Amino acid sequence: MYNLPKSEILRGKTSLDKLFGEGERMSEFPFRVFYKINPTIEGIPTLRFGIVVPKRVSKLAHERNRIKRIVREGYRLNRQPFSALLEGKNKQADFFLVYTGKIKPNSAKIHIKIILILQRLTQDHETTAE
Repeated sequence: MYNLPKSEILRGKTSLDKLFGEGERMSEFPFRVFYKINPTIEGIPTLRFGIVVPKRVSKLAHERNRIKRIVREGYRLNRQPFSALLEGKNKQADFFLVYTGKIKPNSAKIHIKIILILQRLTQDHETTAE
């Protein structure tokens, strides 16, 4: 339930090109969110996730890796309600976070932002599905 298997990590050139080319976007500081909601495809997980922290945010790799670790943890702990909603409606979603903040975040603030992003995705999905 709270694990993040490799199959749920968004990767692959075609998947990412389709997401960035055809997907929708929104901002929730310190993130830029790209997402695309599709009908369920056999063999693909309900929810796939990706994160990038650009080098301009921090030149030091260990700081970028720390930010990614905190974001993955926040996503892993809070994705369940959105995933359940998608499964109930036979939908599949890909979403990708780009960290744009200039400050080093703490876990509590990042977890709150992840919850807000997932709530906004849920609201967007419910309004477009009806």
